[in-house]
Amino acid sequence: MLIGLDLGTTTIKAATYDPALGRVGAVAARPTPVSHPQPGYSEHDPEALWAAVGDCLREVLAHDPGQAVAGLAIASFAEAGLPLDGEMQPLYPIIAWYDRRCEPQAAWWDTQFSDAELHSITGQQSSPSFGVNKWLWIRENRPDVARRTVKWLSAADYILYRLSGEQATDYSIASRTQMFDQRRLDWSAEILRRAGLSAEQLPRARPAGSLVGRVTRAAARLSGVPEGTPCVLGGHDHLCASFAAGAYQPGMVVDSSGTAEAVAVALPAFQTSAALAQASYACYAHVAPGQYVLKGGLKLAGGAVDWLARLLAGLEAQLPYEQLLARAESGVGRRAGPLWLPHWLGSGTPEGDRHSLAALVGVRAEHDQGDVFRGLLESLAFWLRHNLEEMQRLSGQTTGPVAVIGGTIRLGLLTQLKADVLNRPMSVPELPEGAAIGAALLAGLGTGLFGDPAEAIGSLRYGKTEVTPDPAHVAWYDTLYRESYLPLYAALRGVNEGLGKLQG
Repeated sequence: MLIGLDLGTTTIKAATYDPALGRVGAVAARPTPVSHPQPGYSEHDPEALWAAVGDCLREVLAHDPGQAVAGLAIASFAEAGLPLDGEMQPLYPIIAWYDRRCEPQAAWWDTQFSDAELHSITGQQSSPSFGVNKWLWIRENRPDVARRTVKWLSAADYILYRLSGEQATDYSIASRTQMFDQRRLDWSAEILRRAGLSAEQLPRARPAGSLVGRVTRAAARLSGVPEGTPCVLGGHDHLCASFAAGAYQPGMVVDSSGTAEAVAVALPAFQTSAALAQASYACYAHVAPGQYVLKGGLKLAGGAVDWLARLLAGLEAQLPYEQLLARAESGVGRRAGPLWLPHWLGSGTPEGDRHSLAALVGVRAEHDQGDVFRGLLESLAFWLRHNLEEMQRLSGQTTGPVAVIGGTIRLGLLTQLKADVLNRPMSVPELPEGAAIGAALLAGLGTGLFGDPAEAIGSLRYGKTEVTPDPAHVAWYDTLYRESYLPLYAALRGVNEGLGKLQG
């Protein structure tokens, strides 16, 4: 069997995958350890993270104690990192990807490069999330730690080191440090010089699916994974899940919607332009061999749905989620509005406006809870259409089938609305633990169990559901999208700027 580890924002999971059966055998999960030492700060204790990984591995292996482990790989949140000393001991907690303390460091890059220049090297627009800005914060606020730092590893790289004793990273995780040159597929000397880091302080970068080491005796004792088990590079969790969904060929689209939403289109080569940079689209190396990905995102999507559902339920005693969805569905194609601008944590792509705010417009006295809830689901579908149109326009890459994965697939109405708004079918792979499965498939590539990506994907024995557009609603939503949703951001930009100044 193969093992896929998934270091998630809220949960750490280990899953076994049997290539002969094409199915997950067992899954073990633990909460991702996190602390909030002060407002805006979120940190992971490296030892607690490692211990949780060990617990998951021991539990999942106990389900099939007699089966051999052919290899393992890690899918992970990508931007969190930590400094280590010469003995490879952590010097500071892992600063979480969503920690907001690094805003000044992200803004500093604007004095070093234009958005287009930075994108032309890294495929990214500067963000507080990226690893380099966490390093800069440590250098400026904890110089004692910075002086002792011998290595900087992303979270996935640190767990890989604890398992194998090897220091390595894949191209997709390296890309999310904002220090990686996408053309050379190596660390950027220009970025490192400004950041005050050397290439020797970073792990060697290799393609996802590369065999890099084997489980050590010490790691075997903690995790239960047999000593000598091959360790293969996985990658960014969104891309591992996309790979498992089969989106590894140019033009294939994955809409990964959980707490946040990421829409990814596979590309055959790196693309950069001032327009892509301005719209905040990231282009970087895929976990699929030789491919790149063009990625857009919204920092709160499913999280906003959950927030609104809780808020609306508070207006009526114990309003069931199912009842809320039923009320929302009753107005589909019949009641226009209200409409949301879904910018709870900035606009995301394609506006690239970190300061934009969410808004609810077009409310009338006859609107009820279901209308307000449906308006949010419709707006998320509009957001997806807007991004796919812009990604196709800016990249020239025709987009093909859309696979929908992530926690919001439980909302059948949202998937149907996406099909109606885009006027194209939505494919919903019936894949449990997509990120972990993607990592396991990469482990299979790295150990030679699979000869190529097609064979790896072909080993899966899961079905899929296809949600087709409702012809009765396509024209309705096309009009609502073009005449109401698209003008909304520009109409509210000045209002949001004023509110932002008052909020501080």
